[in-house]
Amino acid sequence: MKKINHEFEQKSKPLIVPIFITHSGCPHLCIFCNQKIIAGNYAPQITKDFFDTEVKSYLNWNKKRSSNVEIAFYGGSFTGIDKAYQETLLSWAGSYVESGQVNSIRVSTRPDYITKDSLSLLKKHNVSTVEIGAQSFNDEALRFAQRGHDAATTVLAMKTLKEQGFRTGLQLMAGLPKDTADGFMNSINKTIELQPDTVRLHPLLVLSDTALAEEFRRGNYKPLELAEAVDLCRMAWEKLSATGIRVIRIGLQVTSTLEKDGAVLAGPIHPAFGSLVLSSVFYNATIKLLADIPQTTKELRFNVSSQDISNFRGMANINIAAIKKLYPDAKLIVQSNSSQTRGEISVTTDSDESFSLKILGII
Repeated sequence: MKKINHEFEQKSKPLIVPIFITHSGCPHLCIFCNQKIIAGNYAPQITKDFFDTEVKSYLNWNKKRSSNVEIAFYGGSFTGIDKAYQETLLSWAGSYVESGQVNSIRVSTRPDYITKDSLSLLKKHNVSTVEIGAQSFNDEALRFAQRGHDAATTVLAMKTLKEQGFRTGLQLMAGLPKDTADGFMNSINKTIELQPDTVRLHPLLVLSDTALAEEFRRGNYKPLELAEAVDLCRMAWEKLSATGIRVIRIGLQVTSTLEKDGAVLAGPIHPAFGSLVLSSVFYNATIKLLADIPQTTKELRFNVSSQDISNFRGMANINIAAIKKLYPDAKLIVQSNSSQTRGEISVTTDSDESFSLKILGII
């Protein structure tokens, strides 16, 4: 029996308790941004009652599901909001850390709002992770998007965060105006150089009541097709994961506000965009796994974790159908079990040859 192994490390996933500070602290309105649609109808100012209700609902749901829980402040530039309000929010979150119900706190902000003074406040309140909305390392795309900073600012912010001992995350967008597929992959390569702990990947959507919506209506902007967005994010996921950078989100969460008629004018929106990307990852890995197996093979017995079965098969069994086209004479058997390592694909042929591959960084 011949056995080939390609093994990589797999990391645990924390439970995130999201608290949206919608557009707070943002000095600019980017051409693509409408936080009310993305995050939902959150109040401009978070109250203590609202905060506690949100956190406790996640904690009650979590119970023993995850031993790693983080409160995360999203939807604005945390280090850009009023210092007193920052301290209030962080003290509320800190009380859950001190009681042992929550492990850590993370915030998201802009790269040009990273200073030693702002970071000292975060350190004081035990913030462990800072995520930066980089969006791109293409300066032309950043200028057109009216971000108000350049790529060098993100590089400096990442350096400062690492020097101060924070865990780091970057958010990147595929399909920005003035960007290209090559430009997006260059941003991925730059991200790999900076080595953040985590990355979020989002294809750009044209949201109503934005400057980008006007550009789209005038015919000045063409968003990515769904297949293009999936392919770009799949390539990005593979490159990032191969270097140990964990992709913790692919695509926006489709909220009730995002689903309303007229909220999204165009772009690669899909309620399971992340699953489409991971299915593509699994199919690409499976093709590599099958590279040494003749197309005349009569039987292929696949084994995957029960947690990976849907991604392995693909939506509506699209991956299985594609494999069947490559091996028209083969009987395909797909088995899953809860004890198999997440991210591992193994296949055995009718001649008893066995091959396996372990995918890095499963979300």
